[in-house]
Amino acid sequence: MKVVLFGPYPVDPQFTSGGVEKVMSNTVRGLRDRKDLELHVVSLSAVGRETTVRDGDVVIHHVPRQQRFSLPTFRILSVMRARRAIRRIDPDLVHCQESGQESFIAAGLPYPTVATIHAIFKNEGAHYPGLKARFRYWQFETLAKLARRGIDLYVPSSVYARDALTDVADKLEAVIENPIESGYFEVPDAPVPGRILFAGTIYPRKGIEVLIDAAARLRDQGVPFRVHITGIVSDKEYHAGLHAQVATLGLQEQVVFRGFLSEADLSREFGEAWLVTLPSYAETSPMTVQQAMAAGKPVVGTKVGGVPYLVQDGVHGRLVDAGDAAGLADALREVLTDPGRRTAMGASAKEAATRRFGAREVGDRTVAIYEKLLKGGTRR
Repeated sequence: MKVVLFGPYPVDPQFTSGGVEKVMSNTVRGLRDRKDLELHVVSLSAVGRETTVRDGDVVIHHVPRQQRFSLPTFRILSVMRARRAIRRIDPDLVHCQESGQESFIAAGLPYPTVATIHAIFKNEGAHYPGLKARFRYWQFETLAKLARRGIDLYVPSSVYARDALTDVADKLEAVIENPIESGYFEVPDAPVPGRILFAGTIYPRKGIEVLIDAAARLRDQGVPFRVHITGIVSDKEYHAGLHAQVATLGLQEQVVFRGFLSEADLSREFGEAWLVTLPSYAETSPMTVQQAMAAGKPVVGTKVGGVPYLVQDGVHGRLVDAGDAAGLADALREVLTDPGRRTAMGASAKEAATRRFGAREVGDRTVAIYEKLLKGGTRR
């Protein structure tokens, strides 16, 4: 079975940007050793020309994504280049990881197509300021809707995504949660007292300004802690505002921006954390939460989107309302100052992650969907 896995994939495997890139990388890990698959990865990447590299038995095709005039042209050059690359491979099946335009590109090809859903654009787009950002998310949502007729099967990455996809209910498969690489299950547990980790893209939807306000409350309450913030900067203005907020509140000793880390350094950050926090306003199936659980760390997050389906409040961590700095500070203090409860939450989180997120197990469930689709015929 020749399969194209289509979606964002890291050019440098040591640096993975964003949750969907991590899903792609982990999906490859879960499928690469299967003798019944010939696996090709196609990714629209920041490269000057199309490149093809082989990673063991996996062939990776990096296709130049459109850089200029992408919004007004609906990324037409990216669409054409990706479709041309996939046609050259001529697969039996295309599995796209939907993060903005992938399902639209795949739907215009003459191959059976599976789409995994990682975002509900109408919900996430509401949390970005500015006309340009709103237009971008409207564009993503529009392209996803235009693809509906051409996608054969949809795989929701969370119960939240499944319940939101009412317009394709007849094409929905069972939920397959994101795979997590084995290394996170094996992260050396070396917690630094009071260490709080935020790991994710730096942009407004993540609610990092709420975390900084909560940090000021913790300091004023005399709780010893230190916040490490790591991730790629997607919104430079927002990032600058966070630094200004830290300076205004006098939190330079308590809040540290660690930048965009390699996978090895990020894994070390998870191992050193006492807890992981994600104060987002909207999430579908956040990889940071799943990585934290696999590493045996309690999660303090928000009651949004798919997060409550991952974190059971009081069992794997604590959940609070989005935007509630006081509530977030209270939840962080509760976990930071109760060693027994923190340890129990981390152990429960790891047990749940082991059952649900293993890359090989997720790979097996994914291949079962491929087989089901191919048995039902093709659109050729």
